[in-house]
Amino acid sequence: MLLPVRSAHQLLLVQFLSSLGSLAAVLCCILSLPAARKDTRQIYWAGIGLGVPALAFATFVFFGDGSYWPLYLILTLGFSGGACAAARRFRHEKHRLMLILLLGALSCIPVALAVSHGDRLGALSLIFVQLVFICILMFWWDYPRRSAGLYLTLLGFALWIFSSPASTHFLHWTIFYASIAPGERLVGIGMIMILVQDSLKRAHQAASDLETLLEQSPHMLWLIDPQTLEFHRVNQVAADAHGYSLEEFRKLHWTDIIAREPAPQKLGDSQETPRPTHASLHMRKDGTVFPVDIEARDILIDGKQRRLILGINVTERELLLERFAYNASHDSITGLHSREGFMGREDQLFQQSQRKGKGVAMACLTLRQFKAVNDTYGDHIGDQCLQAIAKRIKDSLRGCDMAARTAGDHFKVLFCDVSDSAEAEVLVQGLLTLLVAPIIIEELSIRIRISIGFAIGPEDGNEMAKLRSRAQTAMWEARKLGVSHALRFHSDHYQGEADDLRIVAAIEEMLEAGTFEVHYQPVCRPTGEIMGLEALLRMPHPTLGSISPAIFIPVAEESGLIIPLGQWVLERVCSQINQWKQQGLPLVPVAVNISGLQFRQSDFSSRIVNTLDSFNIPSRLVHLELTETTVLRNISDALDEMQKLSANGIHFSIDDFGTGYSSLGRLQEMPISMLKLDRSFVRGITPASSMVVAAIISLAHALGMKVIAEGVEEESELQVLRQLDCDMIQGFIFSKPLPPRMLEPLLYHGRCDVPTRMPIWPAEVFRTVRPILSSDRPD
Repeated sequence: MLLPVRSAHQLLLVQFLSSLGSLAAVLCCILSLPAARKDTRQIYWAGIGLGVPALAFATFVFFGDGSYWPLYLILTLGFSGGACAAARRFRHEKHRLMLILLLGALSCIPVALAVSHGDRLGALSLIFVQLVFICILMFWWDYPRRSAGLYLTLLGFALWIFSSPASTHFLHWTIFYASIAPGERLVGIGMIMILVQDSLKRAHQAASDLETLLEQSPHMLWLIDPQTLEFHRVNQVAADAHGYSLEEFRKLHWTDIIAREPAPQKLGDSQETPRPTHASLHMRKDGTVFPVDIEARDILIDGKQRRLILGINVTERELLLERFAYNASHDSITGLHSREGFMGREDQLFQQSQRKGKGVAMACLTLRQFKAVNDTYGDHIGDQCLQAIAKRIKDSLRGCDMAARTAGDHFKVLFCDVSDSAEAEVLVQGLLTLLVAPIIIEELSIRIRISIGFAIGPEDGNEMAKLRSRAQTAMWEARKLGVSHALRFHSDHYQGEADDLRIVAAIEEMLEAGTFEVHYQPVCRPTGEIMGLEALLRMPHPTLGSISPAIFIPVAEESGLIIPLGQWVLERVCSQINQWKQQGLPLVPVAVNISGLQFRQSDFSSRIVNTLDSFNIPSRLVHLELTETTVLRNISDALDEMQKLSANGIHFSIDDFGTGYSSLGRLQEMPISMLKLDRSFVRGITPASSMVVAAIISLAHALGMKVIAEGVEEESELQVLRQLDCDMIQGFIFSKPLPPRMLEPLLYHGRCDVPTRMPIWPAEVFRTVRPILSSDRPD
């Protein structure tokens, strides 16, 4: 409706309000564009760069004091702000940016001219037209899809111009905008159509993407109702994985394909964000099950809530995880539990037995000399021995028991539901009986000594850690017996542990003070001539008394003190040889025992050579004695070390030959000059029982080795060994180990068939009497 102008004040107010409304409406159209919705910072730039200057210009037009310079300033600021907003919006589209800046600059010229001619309302109308044209360009560029809604919106902008303050100013019409605003309404209708068309397009695209996802995905996909768990859509991959056709699979329910576990638990609660994956067991058509990792997300499709589920068959992964878990808790050679697997279950089994009103028996066992078997016959035979031992242990277990291999030759067995100590002892003795039987492997018969220690819970302890400790203590006590034996823990065993600690402290104390003693036992020909000596360590402690080597040597080996102790013995022997040399006594080779721990030191050979050089001792005067086990523990390394020392003139002998698992054929490869027969071969020997000893002596001579018989005490034993052509004899029949001062008369005479309780003369006496007595000494 066209309204007549009644007064200038009314016209001014109507035009100001209509101008503000039009400017605000155009700015809202610009700010509603998709580009602005995607980047909220563009809204701020457009609002500040375009809106604020336009509103300020309108205010000064209607309520200014008539000055022109504020309008020029606002026009300049408006162009600058619009340029900044356009630069941000079209920063990646240079051609469009240049076009809109050019149009903006050109459109500012008529506005400035209108201001300069005093036509302020005309200038304001031109600003409105300028903003509408900008809006038309922006809509054309931001909506590339030429739809009816877009064309209707552009038509509305065109009509808006003719129904705007610009037409009022130039056509001299006064328009009441609440009644007639066809342009604005067409713009609103067109924008609604654009939004609806965009929404429909996005919906169709989403549906198409979902179909493509279902068809092309290599993984199982379901679209289900989160309330009823019915299938709405499924893909062929899911149907094939479960053994159904697609038509059959669509008719199923989620609970039809889940094995054992309920579906709600596997799907979890409804959430908008994806949940962590977790494996569930799915059931195939044939009844078999397989693990599936599922991930679910709630989405809105066709206005309804749906749950999209992604599934991945993880059968191979689960099998691999099971294998990793098994390997982590089981020993790879024997198949028994590992130390970690055993300790992870022992408390649970103990508690189960206690709930039944019963106890447990913890058995710790170790294989004696297993290392020698492994080194002698090879790792493959050693592994087969371990497997045979493990099988026997498994055969002794009941359904509730558990066993583990906790170290190289150490095992643990937990007998559960044990009624009393008598039943525990029967179970352990039965285990020992199975284990001591010979092991037959590739025509080899191997017999291994077994030491078992066991503790009974809760009698010996209410915690598994305490039972393990006490069973292990009993095992070491059983090991000291030297034979296959099973021993229950007793409180006295703690005394043994305390004694070991005292012995360690005593060894350290005596090493520091140098108060150990070395005694020497002659090694003689069968006729009594002294051919050498063996150095034997003695430990006379001032408070503990004289401690047997059988006690302190194993403690020194276990504590590692055998290394400095062995070095001390070697240095003491070298010092003693020099003393005898100064006294003018005849010098014979002295054999020094070398422990396995010493022999395995990386600087062993250089340390031996350096010690002899430091005392200026000829290498022929020191022999090194090694046990079979020490030599055969690592043959290649042992051979290298022995050849280095042999090149320096040092001789080797094998101590306690016959107690290990070596053969003369293997020892032939090494620079060994003597074999020392173990006393077990010599004790009670008769001509009828001498076949083994005769064979060893004969083979040793054929290989260029001499044989020493140890532990000879009886005249009958000496006679048999002499008939067997044994090279040398060592034992009480000639002499027990003697301190140096008591040995010196024997050394002087060179024989052992003279009284040993003769006066101990000082060195000066020996130098004086030696020329007189030389005629009595045999050549």
